[in-house]
Amino acid sequence: MKGAFIFFGMSRMLSFIGALLLVPLAVSVYSGDGTASAFWPSLITTAAGAALFQVGGRTRKRQMPLTEGTALLFFAWFVLALVGAMPFVCAGILVPADAFTEGMAAFTTNGTFMSIEQVPATFRIWHILMEWAGALIFISFFVTVVPQVSNVFSFGLTGNNPFVFTTGLTRMFSFVKAVSIIYVFLTVLSCIAYTAAGLSFDTAVLQAMTTVSTGGTSLVPLVSPGLVAAAMIGMFLSSCNFLLLYRILRERSIRAFRFNTEIRVFAVLVIGATFLVAMNIRDGGLYPWSDSLRTALFHVLSFVSTTGFTGPEAVTFPEFDRLLLFLLVFVGGCVGSVTGGMRVLRFLILLKMTGRELLRTLHPQMVVNVKANNMSVPLPVISRVLNVFFLFTVMFFFSALVLSLAGLTPLQALGLAGAGLTGTSAAASLFETAELTALPVWAKLYYSFTMALGRMEIVAFFIVLQTGTHFLRRRW
Repeated sequence: MKGAFIFFGMSRMLSFIGALLLVPLAVSVYSGDGTASAFWPSLITTAAGAALFQVGGRTRKRQMPLTEGTALLFFAWFVLALVGAMPFVCAGILVPADAFTEGMAAFTTNGTFMSIEQVPATFRIWHILMEWAGALIFISFFVTVVPQVSNVFSFGLTGNNPFVFTTGLTRMFSFVKAVSIIYVFLTVLSCIAYTAAGLSFDTAVLQAMTTVSTGGTSLVPLVSPGLVAAAMIGMFLSSCNFLLLYRILRERSIRAFRFNTEIRVFAVLVIGATFLVAMNIRDGGLYPWSDSLRTALFHVLSFVSTTGFTGPEAVTFPEFDRLLLFLLVFVGGCVGSVTGGMRVLRFLILLKMTGRELLRTLHPQMVVNVKANNMSVPLPVISRVLNVFFLFTVMFFFSALVLSLAGLTPLQALGLAGAGLTGTSAAASLFETAELTALPVWAKLYYSFTMALGRMEIVAFFIVLQTGTHFLRRRW
């Protein structure tokens, strides 16, 4: 049956979301706040959808068809957004367009679309659960479906890792198991850090979930040194290659971590950007040197990990610092992490390729070789890096142009487009973007599309578009 793999993937995904829906439902029943009726329709719909998709997925093959994997990667985020929106609509908190945007923002770990302080506690819990689940679903796609769509990530994930990617479902499940173990482990570790910093256990759990997922929802002001340190630990680890972390945990040795080129480049990037930001805000007389370093490191990790935590001092940063933080969200973390952005590996390959091309211009007969993680990068991988970089750049400026029709200034439109594609809502706030709820309905829906586009691997969208166009041509 055609589409069986899509049905199978949707069934597993909806079953997982249905299990998570039981948490806010149980909290609502226990607290008696009267919001339980808003979660029942979503739970019933999710359970019914999972059952129906399970029937259609029974005839799946042992190998993943590329077109079906790509379609699953594309449509999953819209289905998740609809499921996440239902409780807000049923409770009358948000209108359907706003609820859909909120669901998309949560599952793509973009951040909060609405003011989270103005909703009942059960909906705050649901929002953070959506962020946590969305990041887990994303990293599961990232190590199963995405390597088949983009050989760039297959190359990056296999470097220094005992994993060979195939389309076999059994092999895929082993990858999902590995990243799930690391994801849960990092959540527990982050929870311990927040608890040690003084948060109550329930608040620490929720804050750890939004930190590790890079969701960026802050339940408490992150101002004390302990909370800032806990947040930085969670953001840094979430920016690392999960399969590499799994290997380190299994081998109980950090040797693979120390010899990974991408990790070293990421660390140099963080240190360099921290020094620049700290030096600039120190020269501006905002803070003493020690506070400048801590503040700079917190914000650099927040934006390069695409988490989006910001302190109250961010609005006072000089223009240079705000622009640098905005550029960092496009870089993102390492391959195999839950962060957004283009990933460090792609920029590393582009940088090395540029240097080799300049060298070949001077010496036309020289044979040049681009290496990353001590491995030669095949020419098809380099070609795909250029392709993805071009498509990402085109969609960024095109999205900014479209969003400017909503009455935004050029900088606000660029900030909002970058926020959507990189999964960092705080990137828009750097340019004082107007309240998102005040945008026209069409702008909210397009912003939702950019959030999904940034999370699905941009090549997948164009493959689906090309496949759909080819199908219509054959039929008509």
